Amino acid sequence: MPRTRLIVSQALTTLERNLRRDGDPLGFRGNYWIDWSQGLDLPSQGPRCLYTGRMYQMLPYVAQTSKLVARYQSWLACPGLAKLLELGGRLAGEATLRRLARAAGEIEQRARDSLRGIWAGLCAVGAQPAFLQQQEPYSGVLLYDLGMEDAARGQADKLGALFSSQGFSEVIAVDPHSVHLLRGAFPEALRRRGVSIRHYLELLAPARERIAQRRRLLPIQEVVVHDSCVMARELGLMDQVRQVAQALGLAVKEPADTRENTACCGGPIEYAFGELSQQVSRLRAQELARVSEQVLVTCPICLLNLSPYESELGIRVWDLGELLHRALGAELKPDDQRQGNHG
Repeated sequence: MPRTRLIVSQALTTLERNLRRDGDPLGFRGNYWIDWSQGLDLPSQGPRCLYTGRMYQMLPYVAQTSKLVARYQSWLACPGLAKLLELGGRLAGEATLRRLARAAGEIEQRARDSLRGIWAGLCAVGAQPAFLQQQEPYSGVLLYDLGMEDAARGQADKLGALFSSQGFSEVIAVDPHSVHLLRGAFPEALRRRGVSIRHYLELLAPARERIAQRRRLLPIQEVVVHDSCVMARELGLMDQVRQVAQALGLAVKEPADTRENTACCGGPIEYAFGELSQQVSRLRAQELARVSEQVLVTCPICLLNLSPYESELGIRVWDLGELLHRALGAELKPDDQRQGNHG
């Protein structure tokens, strides 16, 4: 236990220092979070702002970092070596992590497709948002999830100030953790500046008929829904997931633990408790596999924690954004984007 506490303390300190120094929890200076938008004509201004919080974009790096922590856990527990690694990380950390992340190319592609699919879905229902590109800040979700509330509150306040200064009245977030951070944990960060935040499904579900009219055929016919803990218990967004899945032509199945009683995917404790996280995620993946080979998630952390069991259990874990990309994305015409500007 003392070793675990030391590792957690070092991880939290590094996250906060990276965010303060570079504006990014990974300590990256390159704009890795905008790669998904290449080739898309995303406006930079408008009443709505699409906010990714860098959550999907971080997946390949988080996957590799978790593996490194598990591999060198005994070394990392040595304070002297941790200081040396921290110093070396300032010089080569980004290059090393980027190189290692190439091994997680599939999760990177899924994350990219998810974001492009969410964008296509919003355009299809006439809610095309702006995107801040290089200016988009990190959300602070990792800080909040790992108990650093003061640091997360400060980051939330910076987000509110930025969105307000850009003239946005509404923020559309792509992941449940960012929505909860800015609507549940620190609501005043946006509210006192006249800015609201919604999850993208809160716009897609009411207009699901338009999705049904525009969709292309998908390679699957059914899904079993894994409700994110935050989506279900904090945000109450459960029907919306199923409604949009059905609009895409999918039959929806339910596992034993569903909706408010959903079971955890195993995150976000993988940094410090890798073995426990794997036990939890494997149990949940097995439960889902008993219902269907096609698993639907709506959270990047769930995608990251459940997808490693695909080969073992013969399943495919889909983020809803991926399915939106297959049904609505890729061939989205300029006319569709122009219509979205009037939504």
